[in-house]
Amino acid sequence: MTLDSTVGIERPSASDSTGEIRVDRAGALVTLTVNRPHKGNALTLAMYRALADAVAEADADPGVRVIVLTGAGQDFCSGNDLDDFLAHPGTALTLSSPVLEFQKAVLHTKTILVAAVDGSAVGSGATALLHFDLVYATRRSHLQYAFVDRGVVPDAAASLLLPERLGPQRAAQLLLLGERLSAVQAAHLGLVTEVLDNRERLDARVAEQVAVLLAAPAAALKATHTLLRPAGADPVLRMSAEAATSARLLGTADTAARITSRAVGPLSAP
Repeated sequence: MTLDSTVGIERPSASDSTGEIRVDRAGALVTLTVNRPHKGNALTLAMYRALADAVAEADADPGVRVIVLTGAGQDFCSGNDLDDFLAHPGTALTLSSPVLEFQKAVLHTKTILVAAVDGSAVGSGATALLHFDLVYATRRSHLQYAFVDRGVVPDAAASLLLPERLGPQRAAQLLLLGERLSAVQAAHLGLVTEVLDNRERLDARVAEQVAVLLAAPAAALKATHTLLRPAGADPVLRMSAEAATSARLLGTADTAARITSRAVGPLSAP
């Protein structure tokens, strides 16, 4: 099956061994696939670096007009691999970390960002979507801002952007309680653009909408994308404050114990 039959981008299967971040280029479209399905596509620092570099490279290429982010296997992205973060305490959440570099890359990119979500989008896998222009998801998918329960705080400026979008009480419900949102609920809140019945329909719809974007006048497309970016408070400052707070909390006994106790499945938040 292809994401877009007109350009022939193949979605990798769970058995692919081509790398944990796969980059496919077809004309003006770049597709980034998080390819670590056996870990729920939990992100390591190296994967963040690869994603940041891929977004920056695509954004610097005037021939690239759309970036699609998706995940291999049964999950879109289950968040961060905290084992990896704890193994690199000096770099995981510093101001120059790959995490912040990726967040800033998606915040500042001039290229249209489209997410194709199938399965879990948890922690950082959910907050990253706040910076995408269009988010398509399957009916079985869900979003969950699972941070507080892990002993850390939200990232990607979610503590700024969610209250702006949803109001303070609804944002508090999601961020403080970590409640799971179905794809349909997320769509009702404006966090998901459209919900599709299954992965096949998801791929077809994303391909269809990407084709519309690629056919649009490039200058008008980029200008409109820029105008849609957040105004007012600086999201980068909030990203930095969130990272500094989580870095401090990761060094506490309570957070370490919470992470250690989650021994079943991938450790995948924030």
